[in-house]
Amino acid sequence: MTTKKAITNKVATNRVTTKKTTTKMTAKKTAFLAQVSLLIMLSSLFSSLLPPERAHAYDYYGHESTGIFREDFNGNTLDPKKWLIAAKQWGGMNNNGVVPENVKVQNGNLILEAHGDLYNGPVKGLYKPNKNKEDITPYHLPYNVDTVERSNKRVGAAIASKAYLGSGRYTMSAKIVPDLGVASTMWSFHYQEYYGSVSNKNGVNVASGDPEYIRAFNEGRLLPEAGGTYPEYYAYNHEIDIELPGRPGGAHTGQTYDRALLNTFTGEADNEYTTNYANLGAKGIHVADGNYHKFEYRWHTGGNGETPRVDYYIDDQYIATNTTTLPTNAGRLWLGVWFPDAWAGASANFDVKQMAVDYFEFEPYHEPNDTWAPETFPDDGWEDSDFRPMTANAIDTRWGTTTGEFRDNFDGSWLDSSKWKVAKKNWGGMLGNSSVNGQSWNGGVHPDNVKLDGQGHLVLEAHGDYYNGLPLGINSNGVPRNDGKRVGAAIATSHYYGSGEYEIRMKIPKVITGPNNEGLPHGAVPALWTFHYQEMDPANPEAQQFNADPNADYWVSNNEIDMEFPGRPGPAHTGMTFNKALFNTWQGENETEYHTNYTDLGFNVSDDQWHTYKIIWQIADPSHQVAPYVQFMVDGVTKYTAAAQNFIPTKPGRLWLGYWFPKNWGGKANFDKSQLLIDYVNFKPYSTSGAMTQQESYPMTGWAANEEYPGYCVFPCTSAQGPALDSQAPTAPTNLTATSTTNTSTNLSWTASTDNVGVTAYEVYQNNALYATVTGTTYAVSGLTANTTYNYYVKAKDTAGNTSPASSTVSVTTSGGATVNLLLNGNFSSGLVTDSTQGWKTIQTGVVDVIGGTLNLHPTTVDIAEVEQLVNVTPGQAYKLTGNIWSTGDPTYGYIYVYSGSQIIAQDYTNASKTLNLLLTPSSNQLRVVLSTYKQQTGIIHVDNLSLTPN
Repeated sequence: MTTKKAITNKVATNRVTTKKTTTKMTAKKTAFLAQVSLLIMLSSLFSSLLPPERAHAYDYYGHESTGIFREDFNGNTLDPKKWLIAAKQWGGMNNNGVVPENVKVQNGNLILEAHGDLYNGPVKGLYKPNKNKEDITPYHLPYNVDTVERSNKRVGAAIASKAYLGSGRYTMSAKIVPDLGVASTMWSFHYQEYYGSVSNKNGVNVASGDPEYIRAFNEGRLLPEAGGTYPEYYAYNHEIDIELPGRPGGAHTGQTYDRALLNTFTGEADNEYTTNYANLGAKGIHVADGNYHKFEYRWHTGGNGETPRVDYYIDDQYIATNTTTLPTNAGRLWLGVWFPDAWAGASANFDVKQMAVDYFEFEPYHEPNDTWAPETFPDDGWEDSDFRPMTANAIDTRWGTTTGEFRDNFDGSWLDSSKWKVAKKNWGGMLGNSSVNGQSWNGGVHPDNVKLDGQGHLVLEAHGDYYNGLPLGINSNGVPRNDGKRVGAAIATSHYYGSGEYEIRMKIPKVITGPNNEGLPHGAVPALWTFHYQEMDPANPEAQQFNADPNADYWVSNNEIDMEFPGRPGPAHTGMTFNKALFNTWQGENETEYHTNYTDLGFNVSDDQWHTYKIIWQIADPSHQVAPYVQFMVDGVTKYTAAAQNFIPTKPGRLWLGYWFPKNWGGKANFDKSQLLIDYVNFKPYSTSGAMTQQESYPMTGWAANEEYPGYCVFPCTSAQGPALDSQAPTAPTNLTATSTTNTSTNLSWTASTDNVGVTAYEVYQNNALYATVTGTTYAVSGLTANTTYNYYVKAKDTAGNTSPASSTVSVTTSGGATVNLLLNGNFSSGLVTDSTQGWKTIQTGVVDVIGGTLNLHPTTVDIAEVEQLVNVTPGQAYKLTGNIWSTGDPTYGYIYVYSGSQIIAQDYTNASKTLNLLLTPSSNQLRVVLSTYKQQTGIIHVDNLSLTPN
């Protein structure tokens, strides 16, 4: 690995370098957009020619299972098969994003931490997506690269489901942050960008580009920017929010936790979202009291008679319904605390506050109008793209260790995607002119060659020249080769690590030995290394420090430490043997920017025995008078130490483990199949202040999809996919009883079920239909009809969605008596109120009064007079609305409307006198009764003796 392009091939072989000078950035941007447009146009043509694509791990969950997805946040960390942790700038330029350090799992709760304006701790924020907001001026480089001054204030936390979820019931039980300035939120989110342009042709603006861009323009959704120019892309933003605190209206004033913002989005423009400014306090709901509250939305995309809408509930009380700008695309479910600009309060006058989430539950509806499409940036802004080094405290936070050390023993049957990334790329040099044919010298590294043996070992497999099976190799242009020869395997840590002790125990397979027991090369190279790669302009001060060619396209800052086998006596690619090793330190990729020690190990490491390999990396730390060095050890014995002048890396990087084929220095691949076994990996971080934190150029490229990981299964797993399965249902609930029955209510209770994992919920059925889902063993039923018989039974559900047999059935007959009027103040014996759930509320500008037990509506030529009342009812139950309505004065029309959700289900009117007798059957659990008279009339409409009763 002494050629100057060897390391570039490790990470950047898939890039195409355009031979342009650095002063032509505008031309590069134009060329890039042209390439994007070309790819968009070609994609539909190629899609019909390509074989069907494998199902993605992030496919819409509603298409995977009919069961309930529930997370109780037990254990010490998030389940990496279910959740992603966000690491990105968020909330506008005055705030510092969401970071993984603020995500914790403790005592059966997800803890999302917010650091306010009074915070003075060590956790730093992020300035823009995937960029560390940290002062990176190191001890020897007096400049700042691609970042701004660091800040640790106004930093939050967020997680998102790996699965995409569609129509369904979304429920979170949480204690929210009670302080202003920070938002406590639950939301669904799916984002797409479509590119194009708008040009003037014969005096008419015409859009071109992606069909969705053109459609957005033709529908008036794509709006011009300042100066009349149109943006280069259009965003479809499919989103549903519950956000706290809320406010009375659009102006960013009056924020309070007695209100909430209930939003639905289909885009980014002002006319593409709807906000409901919900008044929770008026319903007696006070969520900032330090207690758990239940936040829920029920997303209906529609079809088969179901009306598209989003219904919002808090503490099982209906709050509001949004019927406009409704999303249809399945999206990730997010939970977070974060700092928006202005609308949650101008300042965050606190140090550390926490949002504690007890559980999240999703019940899919599988409605016909659900849609699914890939997101534009599904892999951006997550924890594994956060390039800061993990400290001992960060490691302990992520994985609940007691030593602050990262360790993986490779137990179990699945490689943990929260800790590892699996490489899928070309590797090892080009054959001929790769820019013409993309042909590679070797077949790269493939995820199918990464395995777990079930005995606590990671297996990295290499296929030599005698191999004739799958997987196929990968060329430099990403196209599969026509054979599987010279294909290896590699993995890298998801996180970045800096100074510390890197220890790996592995068994290099036995190869042909010579007369002195020297292990002869076999083409494939077992290796472990740390790696950070960044391309920069040759005019960059760091590039100039290393005398970069000012006429070059770019200069590479390649920070790397290697232990590679076999080694050789010197730079010439001869005399390769496993009795020797290459121990390298790098800061660039040119011949003058790295150091190789051709180390004699003293014995053959390819003896099919376990050996322990260790790298001790100390970054220079002037504040503690620590000089830089790298120490290489085998079986506890130091074999070589690289000193400060040997290009000791300064930038934290990923730790890599690989078994791969170099172009020429690994020998001939004269074998069929070989396996490198790794027993464990352990990293002990040092607290070094000298590290230079910088973002990599290609941190998210060249990796396998999540479903290509060994042992991966889409949640919820089936028995064929892995051991993550629980197929045992709970026992049936017993001793179901009903007590304290009145004419409108009864109290149910039962004995808890048992389960091999744990019961998470109980379903209460009324007259063979699901009526409610609860977590306890009691339920208070209300809203019943007098002198009516109801039948109830209960089923238990566990974490995996298994449902128990039904309990025995209990029959309840409500008491008789006079029929109760469901309308409050139906005879208008008292005046108007300010809460429409508590009586009649005026909702228009016209005068309304109550005099002598009669409601009087006074319209004018410019004012509508109108009142409303919200009434809780039983869906599917028939009701009757009766009363009297009449007109006095000039001929004036009076109207009565009854809404179920957004639909009018009964109505009547008169400009004289009428006795009302309306029959109706609601489809929702709440009715809206409206009494109205329109403007441009000057008489008076009178209403009296209104009664709403079961029919």
